[in-house]
Amino acid sequence: MQYPPDHALPLVQLKERRREMVVALQNRVGRVGDDELRQLATIQQAIAAIEDVIADLDCEVDETFSAAADRQVHSLPVFGGRTLVHSPV
Repeated sequence: MQYPPDHALPLVQLKERRREMVVALQNRVGRVGDDELRQLATIQQAIAAIEDVIADLDCEVDETFSAAADRQVHSLPVFGGRTLVHSPV
């Protein structure tokens, strides 16, 4: 299964929106309103939550591939292995 780096979540759009809001606030003269700060904080929380979800999904994908690789390695027959009975020591 091929996943895009963002797992089809709106991370890029949220980061762009955050950047637009920050630039607008930087260019502003005067006091920043509480509503604007709340909107910015909400977007930041959403970004952090999505980044956590992406990290979890990436771990699950890695674990799935590791488990599949382990099954392939353990399913191979052992050749040339020595046991204690056949050891010359």
